[in-house]
Amino acid sequence: MNKLLFIGNTRLGDAVMSTGLLNELTNYYDAKVTIVCGKVAAPVFEDCPFIEKVIKINKKKYSLHWLDIWKKIRLNRWDIICDLRSTPIIWFVKAKKRIVLRSSGDALHRIKRLAKLNPSGKMPIPKVWISDQSMKIAKKYLNNDSGPFIAIGPTANWPAKVWSTDNFAALIRKILDFKELKGSRVILVGGPGEESVGEDLSKKLLDIKLINLIGKPILPTAAVFSLSKIFIGNDSGLMHLSAATGIPTLGLFGPTDDKLYSPTGKNAFFIRTPKSPQELMDIPNFNHRTSPTLMDTLTVEMVENRVKDLLLSSK
Repeated sequence: MNKLLFIGNTRLGDAVMSTGLLNELTNYYDAKVTIVCGKVAAPVFEDCPFIEKVIKINKKKYSLHWLDIWKKIRLNRWDIICDLRSTPIIWFVKAKKRIVLRSSGDALHRIKRLAKLNPSGKMPIPKVWISDQSMKIAKKYLNNDSGPFIAIGPTANWPAKVWSTDNFAALIRKILDFKELKGSRVILVGGPGEESVGEDLSKKLLDIKLINLIGKPILPTAAVFSLSKIFIGNDSGLMHLSAATGIPTLGLFGPTDDKLYSPTGKNAFFIRTPKSPQELMDIPNFNHRTSPTLMDTLTVEMVENRVKDLLLSSK
């Protein structure tokens, strides 16, 4: 069996989008895998059956973390190295074959860029591996309720990408009346540190018994998605995770580019603000870490209609 070193990403969304290529390479080369990735991304790979080791990147000044990684991989003889970071260290490690995603890239969707590295020629559709233990935890979160469930992702990693909780509250009330979603329980999902968004949304829906799972671990959250009827949420890593489970997924876009990062899969849809990312961010002193939401022109009615399209398409 071949040995594959897969140098992946630090962000959750990028890591999820890379899973299809990882799966394709593993099957094509009949390989066991060592993953190099960030701490946030690492849980994505915990339940993957062909991964032998995950090496987590501990970022340091002047990119000295790559020296630490090199020390951990240099004594191995790799059959294949796939590097999604275009790091110089791979040229100082023994390998029969190197596959590199150039950092400059082009104006292609991330999945299409990764497809260029796939020796089988197939589009590397993301996937997620969910163990029985992760599923057991997910069902416990849901009190072993049989559903149906609607997963809502009201958070994102920067404020400008976040659709308001007022809009999410109004949308939830509307879609609970849809024939396909009648009787559904609503689940809130998000990352650690984003709990306040869920608390704010819950206060606006006091008459609806929500299941608030914001801050829960990644793979049990993926298992929750797999049990859900639909996911609706901001452009985020969890949006990509939902799409990777195969459930109907609707991503909401504004200042980020759907042409590059829309969710991928048979049941993956997106909707964006009327203005492009460039138009939205062309404002004085824009800072993605501090600028408030740029999602206000995406109306509840627009999203509601797109939910209808998604439900019709996924029948």
